[in-house]
Amino acid sequence: MARFEPSVVVADESPLLRAGLTALLARGGYQVVGDASDGDRLVQAVTDTMPSLVVTDARLGQVDEGITAALRVHEKAPEMGIVVLGASIATTYAAKVFASTGTGGLGYLRKSRVGATPHFLDAVGRVASGEVVVDPEVIDRMRETARDADVFSTLTMRENEALALLASEFPYRAIATSLFTNRRQYELCLGEIFLKLGLPPNVEHRRPPTPLTHMRS
Repeated sequence: MARFEPSVVVADESPLLRAGLTALLARGGYQVVGDASDGDRLVQAVTDTMPSLVVTDARLGQVDEGITAALRVHEKAPEMGIVVLGASIATTYAAKVFASTGTGGLGYLRKSRVGATPHFLDAVGRVASGEVVVDPEVIDRMRETARDADVFSTLTMRENEALALLASEFPYRAIATSLFTNRRQYELCLGEIFLKLGLPPNVEHRRPPTPLTHMRS
């Protein structure tokens, strides 16, 4: 019996990065059926091929064009998984990802995560299976910066609990089942957390990363 290979469309404005992602995903057992360099081409590639997964840069050269395009196709095919790669930890970007009303998996990863091949492929695999994935580095740096700005008081008790479990790298299903009645509630909670913390796109240039172990303490 032939082995099933999940199909993927890759989007990045850099041809070199698209080629690298294509090769990496192919080694991980994915069939890259299309690629794109901007939002319109991403929508067209997805419309033409109807993949099971989209892996896209958040910006595609223009603010959040990659996220906007990915969510457009997610609305048309809600079962499709979306992995967004952000060069920054801008929480407004992440909030848009988790505001999606689709049923497919969702992921927001630091673009630098691609270089850590096993971690990247693991995250993509989890999104392909329908999970919600947030890069631990995003949570780490977001919490450290937010601590300095003293904004944790704006979070509800449930949002603080969810953020603490994310920081401890609890699996998506464990968080969703222990704190929420369904996945959609969890996604909405994530969106609210990112919006309340409100970190701008260039925050990583103002503060160096801190270890996850420090955040847990």
